[in-house]
Amino acid sequence: MSKLMRGLALSGVALLMVVLNDARAQRGFELISPAEAQSEARAQADAPEQIAPRAAASPRGDATAIRVVSPTTVAGGGGVAAPVRIEVAFKPAPGARIVPSSFRVLYGLLKIDLTDRLRKHATVSESGVVVEQAQVPDGQHRLILQVADDQGNTAEQELRLRVGAAS
Repeated sequence: MSKLMRGLALSGVALLMVVLNDARAQRGFELISPAEAQSEARAQADAPEQIAPRAAASPRGDATAIRVVSPTTVAGGGGVAAPVRIEVAFKPAPGARIVPSSFRVLYGLLKIDLTDRLRKHATVSESGVVVEQAQVPDGQHRLILQVADDQGNTAEQELRLRVGAAS
């Protein structure tokens, strides 16, 4: 094969990789797999009683906290469409700083750790987390968000998602 032909073939492969990566980026990334969603649904069905949301007592005004910015809960229980944009804001206790590396995301009753998967596609900073294009199967999902500050204070916030029109 001539150098010209080899160069054209390599250019074609490179172009194909760019197109495939762009298509993947637009489709998003799989935050929760269908198998994980099914396992979680089975765990909830097998739970001895309905588990109430983890709405802990309202944190003191000076406590480290997590606030869900997006998605917002829709009055009437409407769902959000996938892919999902997730944005949370952190508020440290006075005189403290959030430690971004302490941020964790757990999924449902099984507490499947999604942290590493999410971090690959998220912006995590002292002020919060932004995730774009998270693919989540249709249905109801519960994410437990956790973060700590440099003084050892921790915060936990539950994010309940209803994805899809039929969920």
